[in-house]
Amino acid sequence: MKPKDITSNILVIDDGEIDNYIFETVVKKVLTNSKFDACMDGQSAINKLMSISRTTPHLFPDFIFLDLTMPMMNGWQFLDEFSRLNIDPLKKSKIYVLSSSVSNLDKNRSLSNPLVVDFISKPINRHKIQSIFEVS
Repeated sequence: MKPKDITSNILVIDDGEIDNYIFETVVKKVLTNSKFDACMDGQSAINKLMSISRTTPHLFPDFIFLDLTMPMMNGWQFLDEFSRLNIDPLKKSKIYVLSSSVSNLDKNRSLSNPLVVDFISKPINRHKIQSIFEVS
């Protein structure tokens, strides 16, 4: 399969630098023209998204990949703040929980949140990326 020239703004919210590197590497094998940004915790992501929403809403992420376990503000708290602040009034972003959790409670709680499109187990693989970005 050849990489596709699809342009997407992608935000990864995860305190694991290695996880972020792996994610970006796998996505770049599938998509060649995407813009990546990463935040190490939910609070810095909320701050970044609020700034984008106010100043350059056309650059708001198309996809957000969210870890659940992080310092400062975890994934659950991020989802609550994201919803409460109505940061994405145009509902542009598709939010995916990307977690190493094997708990069915975490998976079910994620999937019951109306902001979350899907729960993905780490590490991400090429086939999952292809299905998310509808690339074959």
